[in-house]
Amino acid sequence: MATDIDKFVHDQLSVWPGIAAKYRALKSTRTRTLPFGGLLVTLQSNPGRLPIFDHGCPLCEENYLANQHTLPFEGRKGRKYNILVNRAPIFPNHLVITRDVHVPQTIWHRFPDMLSLAASLDGYVVFYNSPNSGTSVPGHAHFQACPKGYMPLERVADRVLRAIASGTPADPSEVEFIGSVRDAQLYHYKRFTRGIFFLRATTSKSMAKQFYRLLDCLNLVAEETEPRFNALAYCAEGEFRAVVTLRSASRPQCFDAEGESHFSISPGAADMAGFVVVPEDADFDRITPDVLRQIYDDVTLSEADESRLLWRLVRTQPRVEVGILRAPELVFEIISDGAGPQKVTYREGKIDYNGALYDELVFEAVTVSTLFAEPSFVLWTPDGEHRYAGTLKLIPHAGQVQAVNQIGMEDYLLSVISQYPADVRKQQAVAIRTSLIRQMEARRNCRHVQSGPEFAGTPALVTYLEHRTPEPVPDGPVHTAYDVCAGVHCHYYPGLTDTADSLSRSAIDETWGKTE
Repeated sequence: MATDIDKFVHDQLSVWPGIAAKYRALKSTRTRTLPFGGLLVTLQSNPGRLPIFDHGCPLCEENYLANQHTLPFEGRKGRKYNILVNRAPIFPNHLVITRDVHVPQTIWHRFPDMLSLAASLDGYVVFYNSPNSGTSVPGHAHFQACPKGYMPLERVADRVLRAIASGTPADPSEVEFIGSVRDAQLYHYKRFTRGIFFLRATTSKSMAKQFYRLLDCLNLVAEETEPRFNALAYCAEGEFRAVVTLRSASRPQCFDAEGESHFSISPGAADMAGFVVVPEDADFDRITPDVLRQIYDDVTLSEADESRLLWRLVRTQPRVEVGILRAPELVFEIISDGAGPQKVTYREGKIDYNGALYDELVFEAVTVSTLFAEPSFVLWTPDGEHRYAGTLKLIPHAGQVQAVNQIGMEDYLLSVISQYPADVRKQQAVAIRTSLIRQMEARRNCRHVQSGPEFAGTPALVTYLEHRTPEPVPDGPVHTAYDVCAGVHCHYYPGLTDTADSLSRSAIDETWGKTE
């Protein structure tokens, strides 16, 4: 597609004199470099950067200019985009890729489209500004793209990730491995400024999971639709690569300052990647490394927020087994497989599933969440369908099919404490976590007693059989088939519900792992 893009841009500029003049002007625009944070930051004087929009949304087809042409692109699930020459360029062959319908700027469900673009636009890097992080048209979903190699942070990421892909260990003073999701890997870049992460993956699905996991661990500013960040994505050497810079603010303090303290810089993806666009020519020569430091400090994560994010990305939670429903017949649906509702029944001491008999069925969830898990299966209960995160295990128990939810302890607690008043949720999280650990230990001890001593010979076996502890009844003081039940006998656990609001999430997040 790169050849088509080059021809498209050439043809577009040949019939659009006004925009062609802007692209010609880029060849003579003033630039200079400043060392900052281990990078040589590029400054570009670009007084013509901000276009004047006469009316309406400039990314809607009905508002395209007379000479403006498009190149179609189709994303995932039939989402359609128009590729346009950017009307306010900062790079040669600067593109904007916009949805064909007027929908808000958001990365949710669209990061796979960004990766598809990166795979199609060979030799280009695709970039994205979240609604409060540099985009000039937040009301209309779009990406941008330009030829590779112009942004300093992009070049650094490519060097680092190429070395890692070749098997060369990363310099721990420069980059730190954080975690992985299947074939996707996440790295924290420690230089330049705070909140920078590199990603690499061989499949777009794993890359998207790792990317969304990173965003999930961020604090969401009240009344905003997604975290503040900028992202770059491209393909190289058979893999997807991305750079994400996390933000705390849309603009630095100098933007609204007066006099000598004023600089008209509103950082977007390019600026956060070390290519700083200066719209006012008078500011160009006044920018120093100290000015850059203040600009980046104002818009990036604080040290405390970065530390909290890194902790969330690497923390773990033990897995608890919750007995959620027991019946002669159960109906469930695994959300990810698209097979729809499935039925299992109890037959001959086993589980009948599609005519075959099983001692146990396990539908494993992909990962145990370090923040809060998404639903992975649905179970139909007497009071309707319930959504659950984690793994679904089905076993024969007490003459019926027993559904067991294997789920992270903190994800379980999120559901449980949501039933309590907001002012006691932190206290309840610590108390219930403590009692849950005791119940899990009691179950392990009970199972150890039932298993008996090591068998050194027949006399020991006979002694054990004569003195073994009877199996507790299913609803006795200690459960043996699972750690806790989902009823009030232990703690009411309805799965993922709308009551698990931001206050509940905060209560779990702030007490994660704490016990009495």
